[in-house]
This record gives sequence, structure tokens and C-alpha cells, in this order.
Amino acid sequence: MPNILQPIVIILAGVSIGVADFLIKKIALKGGFLLALKDPWMIAIIVLYFIQIAFLFYVFRNQGKIGIVGNLQMVFYSLTVVILGLVVFGEKISIVQGVGILLAVIGAILMSV
Repeated sequence: MPNILQPIVIILAGVSIGVADFLIKKIALKGGFLLALKDPWMIAIIVLYFIQIAFLFYVFRNQGKIGIVGNLQMVFYSLTVVILGLVVFGEKISIVQGVGILLAVIGAILMSV
């Protein structure tokens, strides 16, 4: 696998899980657990989880290192849910949390070189 493709696939894996979790929160706010299971968005959530599995399978089949892949995916998952939380749900982050996010991104960049 070309070096540039592996980080892109890992980023997409993290984003797919982040969007799935965003959708879970969105439908969870509508009502109870059984109502959420019947929501049409649940199909998209399941598809996004399977996409993440396929992406990671691809990376690991091409010699991805589990420690680095897991950390990189977690950083991009975190970025996705933080951004969606800020934009869609109006959530707030503190300055300390913002610094933590910045450090995580710097760490992800350092891990991918």
C-alpha cells in the first residue's frame, strides 16, 4: 500500500465511526431505546460501522501496526465527534480541552511519519 493511502483510510475509518456515534446521539434524543432501534438512521449507523471494519481490515492486511492505527483512528474519531458536537448540538469545549485536541492532532501527525 502506498504510504499516503494508509493514513487516509485510517482517517476515514475514524470519521465513519464519529458520524455513526453522532447519528446515535441524534436518534437517542428523540425518545426511548426501542424507538431508536426502529429509526431509519439506524441502517446508516450499521453501514458506517461496517465501513470502519472494512477500512481497518484493509489497513491490517497491508501491514498496518495496530498500536499506531488504533491511536490515529481514535484521534480522527475524536475530532469528528467534537466538531459535530460543537456545530450541531451547540456543545462547548474549554481552552484546556482545545489544547488537548491540538496536542492529539500533533501526536497523530508525528505518529504517521
